[in-house]
Amino acid sequence: MLILQIGERPLRRDQDSSDLERNGFHRERVDTLEEAISFIELYEFDVVLADLDLRRTPGFDLIREIRAVSRIPIIGITTSLDPRMKITALDLGADDILTQMCGLEEIMARIRAVVRRGYGHTESALRFGRLELSLVAREARIDTLPLRLGPKEYLLLEFLVLKRGSAVSKTACMAHLYGTDDYPEAKTIDVVLCRLRKRLAPHGLADTIESVWGFGYKLNVSVPEPAMPAAPATTARRGRLAHA
Repeated sequence: MLILQIGERPLRRDQDSSDLERNGFHRERVDTLEEAISFIELYEFDVVLADLDLRRTPGFDLIREIRAVSRIPIIGITTSLDPRMKITALDLGADDILTQMCGLEEIMARIRAVVRRGYGHTESALRFGRLELSLVAREARIDTLPLRLGPKEYLLLEFLVLKRGSAVSKTACMAHLYGTDDYPEAKTIDVVLCRLRKRLAPHGLADTIESVWGFGYKLNVSVPEPAMPAAPATTARRGRLAHA
């Protein structure tokens, strides 16, 4: 998941960035509203972490300006204990408010919650046809059977499933896998996709991911569901005997 943090809170330490990346998150940090708007227009972020106590921009203005250009989920961070502040921020369009310095595990859980809701998923287990992904465990299954994936393969599949069949650009995929700073070669995403398709092929799902010419990729919503097992022959014979 791709995070845009405005201000120094809640993630301040370099160690936070390392821990985030190990859990499949990439964070970009900016200091001003103007920088934030530019980044939001350039990249497809999953969530904004906004310090509502910035000196240059009042927190309410921060939420208003972001909402004027994007529907991206916003988690606000403030030291204020005034409930009216939280109520106003939520009514202006914030999706969640943190009023104290939470631990990293709680922050990641809140991010997962607002992101999945933002994409229309109600549970942390994402389902798309025969695929099921756990956002918490970062594991994938097909028909309840574990699907072995590398870290980048999982992140790509997670992003596509979160998008629920909508087409995503190669640029957006690269940002979600590697962040916005140091992209590898453009062909890298094609290599990751090729490996992912090979993982899906033994399960009959090689065509689950479609290439959108000149743009990127999307999940194929027409991939058939698994066939229901046929009734045992003995059951059918008993049924005929019962009517004899």
